[in-house]
Amino acid sequence: MKNLKISWKLVALFVLGAIGSGLYVTRSRAFTLIEGQYLPYIELVASQSAQINVSNVSPNDLEATITTYGMAGHMISTQTTTLAPGATTSLVVIAKPTGSLSFRTAISLSAAGSAVSDVMTFDKTTGEVIAISPGLLLPAVQ
Repeated sequence: MKNLKISWKLVALFVLGAIGSGLYVTRSRAFTLIEGQYLPYIELVASQSAQINVSNVSPNDLEATITTYGMAGHMISTQTTTLAPGATTSLVVIAKPTGSLSFRTAISLSAAGSAVSDVMTFDKTTGEVIAISPGLLLPAVQ
């Protein structure tokens, strides 16, 4: 009977610890609002280029990180910048003259609902815009 009382005390202590731990994790997540935007998959042929644009549409300064990934998941380039209200930053991606380049882009922002993004693909001979693809907005992580 004595062993049974000790077991119940240990179980109760474990359950209270698990509940307390769960509340602590939930509480700490409330202050990590990060907005993520994803640009669609782009494939460039030899010597073709693309320009990734991020514009701050909020009244406050904004920190933006633009990261491009190859289709195998490796990072091609990354750029972090602080944008003033109404400012735009750009990152140019160019395929090698002898091959093609496939990439996708992820954009991390310091404030939710504060920026718009797009990627423009240019014709390699005339320099004219072939396509403009808007960024996809993901809900803020809480």
